[in-house]
Amino acid sequence: DEYQAAMELELSGVDHISNKIKEKIYNEFRGIQTMMNFSVDAHDIFRKWYVDGKIYYHMIIDEDDSKAGIQELRYIDPRKMRKIREIVREPAESGIDMVKKTVEFYVYDEGGVQDASNSLTGLKVSPDCIAHCNSGLYDHSNGAVVSYLHKAIKPMNQLRMMEDALVIYRISRAPERRIFYIDVG
Repeated sequence: DEYQAAMELELSGVDHISNKIKEKIYNEFRGIQTMMNFSVDAHDIFRKWYVDGKIYYHMIIDEDDSKAGIQELRYIDPRKMRKIREIVREPAESGIDMVKKTVEFYVYDEGGVQDASNSLTGLKVSPDCIAHCNSGLYDHSNGAVVSYLHKAIKPMNQLRMMEDALVIYRISRAPERRIFYIDVG
């Protein structure tokens, strides 16, 4: 077969499943790679994940033929997506609020999601339709997911501000640096 992959799946160490199931897993993996155009876009996909610290894909499934599986994968900007976990409480006879159930869903907001705001605006999306991968690194102060480049962002912003300040300083001091020889004699 002329299939050329940027990455291969290795299941040789998995002994508790049959070869028929392994073949199905291999075929699905190749199908996902094809949908993502992974052999061409692997660098861009990794760069987006590495910089943002998380990546989201919306999985499009044919409602009429759900057995056909995933039909399309669409990239979603992680700055516009947020996972919400609502805890539904119900008062018990003892007067203590008991957790009845937990509802999880994603909120997509075209204008961007602010972490500090508690108001929910945007489109509510089922977690079954979203494929999500984060960096595994968390900010200890607020529990937010951070990227591997998070520690480099502050020095980069400081360098940019210093460069901007230097340009402004040079422009504002330029008239004082000019020398005029005026013959008053």
